[in-house]
Amino acid sequence: MTTSNPASGTDTGVPGGALERLALFAEWTRTTPPERITEGKGEDLTFSRDLLTYARRNGLNLDWFFLGDERGLVLSYHHAALKGGAA
Repeated sequence: MTTSNPASGTDTGVPGGALERLALFAEWTRTTPPERITEGKGEDLTFSRDLLTYARRNGLNLDWFFLGDERGLVLSYHHAALKGGAA
């Protein structure tokens, strides 16, 4: 994984800690994250299609990756438990 983001130059638009969380997720899951994290500029800046595909295929929680917010992880398991299954 690279810490540079060709879509936005030196200002990646990615909050501090997000790339470290992505690297940690990749290590834990033994997967290779995409190099391009975002695409577009200014108000059009968004997650890259590669990142969204990686997240969907590997179960990466985008709230945790981008914001460091564990609430989504906790609630997904809570709701799964209420339904009688795993997340």
